[in-house]
Amino acid sequence: MNKSNIVAGILSILFYFVFLLLYLQDAINEWVFLSVLFFGLLALLLSLIVFRKKRASQREISTALILLMLLFSYEFLLLGYTTPSHLINLYVEPTEAIEDSGIFLLPVQVITIRNKHDLEEILTSRNDDVLTMTKLNNRKIYGYKNRQILSWFQKALIEESENNVKKYLGQEDEWLNQFFKREQISGDSAGLNLVLNGLYKQGQFKNEIPIAVTGAINEKGDVFPVDYMKEKVQITERASIPFMIIPSGNAEEVAEIQNKLKANVEIFAVSNVDEAIQIINDLNK
Repeated sequence: MNKSNIVAGILSILFYFVFLLLYLQDAINEWVFLSVLFFGLLALLLSLIVFRKKRASQREISTALILLMLLFSYEFLLLGYTTPSHLINLYVEPTEAIEDSGIFLLPVQVITIRNKHDLEEILTSRNDDVLTMTKLNNRKIYGYKNRQILSWFQKALIEESENNVKKYLGQEDEWLNQFFKREQISGDSAGLNLVLNGLYKQGQFKNEIPIAVTGAINEKGDVFPVDYMKEKVQITERASIPFMIIPSGNAEEVAEIQNKLKANVEIFAVSNVDEAIQIINDLNK
């Protein structure tokens, strides 16, 4: 690709980012944003016709056209569904993957509200279960749209988490297979919890106290950050679970959350499975 093609590509991306920033700042809505991109595509198509006899110009215009078309296709999803007005995270009772392990999962139920009637109904029927409620602006809607796209790959993420847990444990138990068949499973935040449950079942350590555990892992047992930490801290406290193990990558975020909520939970941050086992052993002494 020559310099003129690179310049054409950069200009088309700059054009896109200018209007994306305007949209994220609530200066324009999604209809205006997408209309501008669409008319930009039309202008480039007309330019191809006008300069059809000039090959150099056609290559530059084609580069800009292809890039802008890809960006428009990605952003068109803003109109592909009815965007919610609010996101609400609801309390779900912590559960154990293995009965009596004392190692509790922290599921979070996320629902979308699309109109005032639905919002009032939820607040009336399940107000006590509401952990957080977020009114969406363009920036948050854009993030929601991107998460929707990522959710299409959620199955692959869950499968990767399942494989990492099984590889670390070195065996495939029926309880683990049944866990990953649950319809409500999403993402990889149960990875550390499941590994600890598996090691508990293998007799590698004992536990007689309730501990909430969240965190993603790889097959080597390294622990990675997860989402919904504010809600998980709230769930842990509401369920009267005194201890919580989290990824070290979430430590700074959770310290701020705990300070704001004044949560009566003792929280430990770990970077790998061995550190989590050591904490459990120490707490049980």
